[in-house]
Formats: sequence, structure tokens, C-alpha cells
Amino acid sequence: MIDTGTGQTPVNVRIYSDGLSKNNKQSLISWIVAVTTLTIYTGWMHVLIALMLASFFSRTCLYVLLAIWSTTWLPAKPVLWNAFCRSWIFKTWREYFHFSYLNESTLDPAKNYIFVEFPHGVFPMSELVAGTLCQAIWPFFNIYAVAASSVFSIPFWRHFIAWLGGVPATPGNFKKVLKQGSVAVIVGGIAEMYMQHKRKERIKLLERKGFVRIAVETGLDGGIIPVYHFGNTQVFDFWPQSLSGFARKQRAGLGLLVGRWGTPLPRKVPLFMVSGTPIPVPQVVAQLQQLYDRHKASYGWADRPLVIE
Repeated sequence: MIDTGTGQTPVNVRIYSDGLSKNNKQSLISWIVAVTTLTIYTGWMHVLIALMLASFFSRTCLYVLLAIWSTTWLPAKPVLWNAFCRSWIFKTWREYFHFSYLNESTLDPAKNYIFVEFPHGVFPMSELVAGTLCQAIWPFFNIYAVAASSVFSIPFWRHFIAWLGGVPATPGNFKKVLKQGSVAVIVGGIAEMYMQHKRKERIKLLERKGFVRIAVETGLDGGIIPVYHFGNTQVFDFWPQSLSGFARKQRAGLGLLVGRWGTPLPRKVPLFMVSGTPIPVPQVVAQLQQLYDRHKASYGWADRPLVIE
């Protein structure tokens, strides 16, 4: 849905993706495609580990593993590949999660913004799904993303993220893509993989200063936009939690995703993305808290507080 006056989606209106309605049910074919492809994507590390173990006993598995890993030598530049984002497979993903979004303001296409997204959770599933819709939600913007450098060492994931406009999260890359457009960053990162709580939302922000420094150094003209993804913390559990300290030192998520039926398939929960109004750097924490509080009841989380750490 696009406002003909602004060329952007209407403000303060919850929109279900792909023409869905609040009560739409996914077709069987769409569900099968979503379940199959989501399991392959989110369970990709399980596949690689299985191939590694099998390669000790099977030369065929070894050759397959080497062929897959050789793709990491291919260039992976951020391309914002629109045809890739419009793939029917991603439509089935959005239907699986009954994805919806709400924008609180109209943005200026002549300016660049930093979208600070929360929560990362065990896996940034909602952010990934939203990334396939950026050109539909903000049609006049080039929105890139910075992701953990470790992701770009993993075959398949490396190019998948690059085709959505992702680059390794280094200060140099951040500044480079910010000159070319706006940038989305999932601030909590790996630390949030180990911060799940049954009764409240927990995010990591108070010690995260990198995006603030870059905004100041580059003279960001559009401002910072807080974004919250309701439901993302419910998609997966992570096991074992005891690896959190070591994982943070290695800057990698170490463990297994546990989703639907105890598998790497994401749980079928509704995902709802809310993006706020552009704000000055010093107001990020307060404005994010207010954004969450304004919309938590509409998601059914009136009694679920947000804790910013």
C-alpha cells in the first residue's frame, strides 16, 4: 500500500504484507514451501556440520563440502537485488509469519538515515523478512545493512545477505554504505542471543556506541530511526546458554537454534515491525522505550515490559 501523495506507505497504519489481512490463512502449498526453505536457511549450520562429520567417512560428502565452501571465494558485494527480494519464496516466508509493519513518519528521500533495529534475539528473523520488503516500504531509498563479519565467512549465507544489501559490520564499511544511502543495523548483536526471558523483552543498547559515533562523524542528515520487531524473541530458543561468555569473545553465536518441534524451523509466530520517527542521537534510548510502549498492546504484549541494558 503506497500513499500517492508521498510515494511511501501511510503513517500510523498497520499494514499486512503482500495484501494479506489480519485473519488471512496461509495456503498449504505456500506453507510447504516456507517450511522447507526456512528450515534449509535457518538450519544451514546444521547441514554444514553434518557434511563435515560425514566427510570423514564419505569422499562424496567431502567433495560436496569443498564445493560449497569454495563459494566463499566469490565476491559478495552489497547489490540490493530487487528481483531477489521479490522472489515468491520470500512471499511464503512473510505469509508464514503473517508479517505486518507500521511507520510512524514519512521520510525525506533526499536524506540518509540509520535504522537501529531491535531485538536481535536468538536469530534476526523479523529483520531478515523485513529486508525483503525494504523496496516496497521505502521505494525511493537505498537501504543497506551491516551484519556480523562472521556471517560473511559462511557459504550461502554470505551471498544471501549481500544480495539484500548487507556488508560486514566494520566502521569503514558502515561509513562507505552510508554515503550511498541509508543503513540498517541490529545493535544488540550476538549478546542478545543469550538474553531471552519468558516474561519480558531484554535488549542490549546502553553500551553500544558505534553507530552513534558514526552518525556524528559522518554528519548524518536524516537522523536515527528506532525500529522494534515484535515477536522476534519468540521465534527460537538457543542452546546451550552456558557458551555465552566464550561466544561473545569469539564474536560468534555458538550453539543450536531450537524452534518448532525442536528443529531449526522457526516457530510460526506473527511478526510486527514498527519504525519510529527520526530522532537526534542523544534521544535513542528514551525514544526506543516510548516506541515499544506505544505499540506493545496492539501486539498483545500490554503486560510484557522492555528492559534496556
